Amino acid sequence: METEKIVSRVLEASSEGMKRVGQIEKKRFAYENLLKVTKESEYFLGITGLRGIGKTVLLLQLAKETKGVYFSADDRELRGVDLYDIVKALSGAGHKRLFVDEIHAKAKWDGDLKTIFDEKLASIAFSGSSAIQLKTLKADLSRRVVIEHLRPASFREWLAIKKGLEVPKLTLKELLKNKAGIARQYGHINKHMEEYYSTGGVLYSAKTYFYKTIISTIETIAAKDLPSAKGFGKDTEENFFKLLQVIGTSKPLELSYSKIGETIGKNKVWVMRFLYNVEKTEAIKKVYSCGASAKSHRKEAKYYLPFPYRHALCTSLGKQPDIGALREEFFVNHVDCCYFRTSGNPTPDFKYEGMTFEIGGKNKKNKQGADIIVTDSLDTSENKIPLFAIGLL
Repeated sequence: METEKIVSRVLEASSEGMKRVGQIEKKRFAYENLLKVTKESEYFLGITGLRGIGKTVLLLQLAKETKGVYFSADDRELRGVDLYDIVKALSGAGHKRLFVDEIHAKAKWDGDLKTIFDEKLASIAFSGSSAIQLKTLKADLSRRVVIEHLRPASFREWLAIKKGLEVPKLTLKELLKNKAGIARQYGHINKHMEEYYSTGGVLYSAKTYFYKTIISTIETIAAKDLPSAKGFGKDTEENFFKLLQVIGTSKPLELSYSKIGETIGKNKVWVMRFLYNVEKTEAIKKVYSCGASAKSHRKEAKYYLPFPYRHALCTSLGKQPDIGALREEFFVNHVDCCYFRTSGNPTPDFKYEGMTFEIGGKNKKNKQGADIIVTDSLDTSENKIPLFAIGLL
């Protein structure tokens, strides 16, 4: 492809993208930090995360702010053109600050980045949805690239962007010390919990075909990301959906490898490897069992979904999501915790920052002996805290 055609196509696409993003005023909480890294230009910037959570919009906003040029590596018009050749063409035309979306769509992207950095052709910020394709950076490239992970929008971020409600970030210590005051001052946001369960995590409009859009994103993960993992056959997409449906339609439980294997007709070793790769796409959230040794990490885990996957999958199957699973999903998507394995005697649900937590409805009793009871009410008596406040941590 001729240099002039490459430059023209990229600038046309970049201009179209800038026009679209100009209508979006709100920015992700990560924006200012990413902008700082981009402006310093000391390193290339890589942004990873689940498909559909706003990486493209974020890249376009950064490009617009820094007067850069945006293009997608999977642009049909640029197929067959190496990343290095695109960047060299743009650099030669005077465009030195570039923002590349879905960089893993280009073969040898990591080697090209190293050469681009060493030759000082341009400053690059890029995104990639799949950690399978965005394989572990080699040592010589890791010294040149800063990788930032963008998570789905938390309850607090979703409130700010979708509802215009600014709520301060809390630490667990602050929450426990002033739980009654927090429930009193911010209790009005509790009414948004149900909507967050059903449409939170992502930031685009919840219109008529919202869940079809989510299912389409899941299909893209299955079609584009998972096939890059070695050792999986033509039934990968089908097995991926079966796995998500098992998790999405279940109550909170420990999913054994054997049970998953029975559902999708595979052996335990295959299931373990499959789960490992699915987890890389961030389409599932793995929560390990609590334990002092590394052995606990080898035990079977609990699996949850990012919001709003559970609602989307259940709607597609004509089912109602389990409220207990939604409550636990909210908790584990906001804090890095471990869970307690059931062994006959009642145990709390999770452990976080050295304390045990039991998650439940407004009438939840502390039969498990947890340090803290987390309920979806505003009750702060005894050792209770509101679930919505976990979304502010």
